Amino acid sequence: MPSEAALFWLVVAAFFFFDNLIIVPHGCDLLRFGRRGQLRYDASGRLTAAGREVVLLNPLNLFDRGLVTTRCFGDIDPRQWRRTRTLVSAALPTLNAFSSLGYAYLVLVVFLAALSFQIGFTPALVAFVGLHVLVWSIATSALILWRSRLQLTRSEAFSSAVEAFFVPAYLMNLGKRLIYKKRVAVSALGLGLRELKRMQDEDERMAFTLKMKNRLDMLEMTQGYEVAEDEHAPQVTDPVDTRAGDLGSLGAAALIHLSTTQQWIQRARSCLTI
Repeated sequence: MPSEAALFWLVVAAFFFFDNLIIVPHGCDLLRFGRRGQLRYDASGRLTAAGREVVLLNPLNLFDRGLVTTRCFGDIDPRQWRRTRTLVSAALPTLNAFSSLGYAYLVLVVFLAALSFQIGFTPALVAFVGLHVLVWSIATSALILWRSRLQLTRSEAFSSAVEAFFVPAYLMNLGKRLIYKKRVAVSALGLGLRELKRMQDEDERMAFTLKMKNRLDMLEMTQGYEVAEDEHAPQVTDPVDTRAGDLGSLGAAALIHLSTTQQWIQRARSCLTI
C-alpha cells in the first residue's frame, strides 16, 4: 500500500511539474509577469525540442506566469503595448485569485500526501477526491463569473474547467493556464532593450547585456535573419552609448542591403556592446 500511495502522489507531482513547461512556437517568444503584472523579458538560455523552445516556469511560484508574443524583433509598437497592458491589468486580479486558491489547494494536497502514509491510502484518497471536487466547484464558479475579465470564450472557459476537473495539477495552475494560451504582438527583444536601458546596477546590467546578446544571436540564427559575414559587406559605424540605451543609426549605405528586421537587429546589436 505505501508503494501505491507513493506512486499516486508521484504522478500528481509529475503532472504539476510538467504543467509548468511552456512550449513556445517557432517565430514566437515569451514574456513573463508575476503578482504585480509587470511584464519582463527573460533572456536566459532555453531548451529546444522539435524546433520549438521550452520554458520552465517556477513550479513553486504560482504567480510566475508566461505570455506568448508573436514578435521577437523590432521596436515596441505603442498600440500593441497598450493592448497587452490592458489584457494583463484586466485579468491580473482574477489570475491572482486563482493562484491563491491554487496555493491553498496545493498545501492541502501535500498535507494529505504526507497523511496517507499514516492513516492509509484509501481514507486519504477519499479526502483528496472530496477536496478536489470542492476546489473545482469554487474555481468553476469563479471562472463563469469572471470569464469576461479573462477575455475567454465560452468554449475556452468550458475546456479549461473540464481539464481542471480531470487533472488536479491543472486546477492548481489555473492562475497560469488561463493566460499562457493568449497571444500578443509586443516585441520581446524590444522589451528587453527597454529593460536594459532602465537598469542602474552595473553588474546586473552587464549580466543582462550578455544574456541579451546571446539571445539575439540565437534568434537571428534560428529564424533565418543571420547576415553572412563578407569582407565587402558594409560595417556598422558610429557605435552608440549603451548606457543611454539609444539604438543610434548605422547609416543608409550600411543598411541598404538588409531587410527591415535585419536592420533592427544590427541597431540592437550596437546597443549590446560590452
